[in-house]
Amino acid sequence: MELFALKLPLIKKRDPILDIIISELEGQEKTLKEGDIIVIAEKIVATSQGRVISLSDVKQISQEAKNLSELYDMDERYVELILREASMILGGMTHVILAKVNDFLIANAGIDQSNAGPNKVVLLPNNLKKVVWEYREILKRKYNLSDFGVIIADSRVQPLRKGTIGIAIATAGFEPIEDLIGHPDLFKRPMEITTRAVADDLASAAQFLLSEADQRTPVVIIRDSNVEFTEHPISTPEMAPEECLYMNIFSKYLLRKEVK
Repeated sequence: MELFALKLPLIKKRDPILDIIISELEGQEKTLKEGDIIVIAEKIVATSQGRVISLSDVKQISQEAKNLSELYDMDERYVELILREASMILGGMTHVILAKVNDFLIANAGIDQSNAGPNKVVLLPNNLKKVVWEYREILKRKYNLSDFGVIIADSRVQPLRKGTIGIAIATAGFEPIEDLIGHPDLFKRPMEITTRAVADDLASAAQFLLSEADQRTPVVIIRDSNVEFTEHPISTPEMAPEECLYMNIFSKYLLRKEVK
């Protein structure tokens, strides 16, 4: 498998991101090929959608935001935006709140202050599942491709692990999950619960090259990944909270603490 990053100019609010990617591919004498997967950092998608907010424009602050900002030592305007974006607040610690947005858990509802500019933040993109397929269709037609995938990627932290890893928050054109249930292991014992997070694995590989600082490489091309390309994926990375190992155990742990 081969990965290479695509350096872009600084993406500004409402910039036509796909036009810029195509132009930079041509300018750097690169192209998209059959079997490629393009990984795009969610921040430039959000920026191109105009999801850049000035904190000074957040005027109405709820009492809940004021309470949480004091509890976790955060800017109350930032917390207000987190509450507006999140479907559920699970808790937090100093400078960070864990929230449920769409179908996944993410720190501070995915609202990012890094590389946003002075006194500004970038929200998560809108309509991710629709946008990722639109991007795929445009690029697929432009480069006359059949087997081609798109990942919109973000970074996240894992329980009891330092540092961030990649996560595919939206995918198109391939199966994001490989179901290994029933497959024999080395000793011919059928696996009972194993599924492989193909899209997240690819996003984590791309994370080595995706820019978190000032490198301006928010796009990575993955070549020869050997995924299952399809126009109609049957798998999905999301799961219900009651099926999640961490959510089940953490909720019971927190309930026990409340009882005491």
